[in-house]
Amino acid sequence: MSKYQFNRDQLRFIEVGRSIKEMVTKALMAVVVSLALAVLYYFLFSSLFNTPEEQFLIREGRIITQEYERLQGKMEALDLVLDDLEERDRDIYRTLFKSDPPEIDQENKSFISLQSLSSWGYFNLVRQTDTLYRRLEGRAERINRLFGAIVASITSEKIASIPDVIPLRDFDIVRVGATIGERIHPFYKTIRMHSGLDLPAALGADVLAPADGTVTKVVVSQRGDGNSVTIEHAFGYHTVYKHLDGALVRNGQKVTKGTIIGRAGNSGMSLAPHLHYEVWRDGEMMNPIHYCYAQLSPEEYNQLMMAGYNSGQSLD
Repeated sequence: MSKYQFNRDQLRFIEVGRSIKEMVTKALMAVVVSLALAVLYYFLFSSLFNTPEEQFLIREGRIITQEYERLQGKMEALDLVLDDLEERDRDIYRTLFKSDPPEIDQENKSFISLQSLSSWGYFNLVRQTDTLYRRLEGRAERINRLFGAIVASITSEKIASIPDVIPLRDFDIVRVGATIGERIHPFYKTIRMHSGLDLPAALGADVLAPADGTVTKVVVSQRGDGNSVTIEHAFGYHTVYKHLDGALVRNGQKVTKGTIIGRAGNSGMSLAPHLHYEVWRDGEMMNPIHYCYAQLSPEEYNQLMMAGYNSGQSLD
């Protein structure tokens, strides 16, 4: 479009040509405005709509997240199984050898923490989680094989001779009394060493042999430990049962696991009807709580430990 300017001398409008500078300036302005509009349009479009590639990446990210959560759940469940296997393995080793087992799988202790995975990308996250799961799975299989080898190495005679159950039927774990250690005496109110585990029981409840053995001592008394029975087991074990209502075995009698050897009572210096149960090995006082593993789950074992150690006063 041409540009016109009024000429005062000629009293008329005359056509004025445009300079190159004006034309370049206008062209640049048009380019700048076009770019600004293009950028504005791109941001508005990208904020409201996703491209097919972006939609695909979003769906893939959701799938990867779900897969990671599934693998994480499996890994946590496997970790619980692994801990249970290790604890059972250690219990058997301590029972047989009276010492903590050596660490035999140190190379697998350095796992990557889950917290560090949170800063990784989706693909690395899933790949590393899957790797950790497979390593844990392999470790669990190795521990399971070791556990099986230990069990296989124990003869039936050894198993039958280790006291590994609570010597009462249907015992309520939450009612357990004091275990070994310094406890307040119920009558003297002084701190004394308590040599066994107090198991509250109904008067006349069956007391069972926790393992095969031979009765070596039967005491009938209403003083001190009251009526009591001692059973000698193989491999250095012997167990003692005090404050019985009465004994149902005699000296020299052979008993098997589950044999009724007496009735729970309140004889001697006993605060209430209960069974005072002791486990000894090679003349050393053991904690009877550690010899109940054959019938307790890990959760019940922990509950028994808490109750036994939190009882400040014994019943005898």
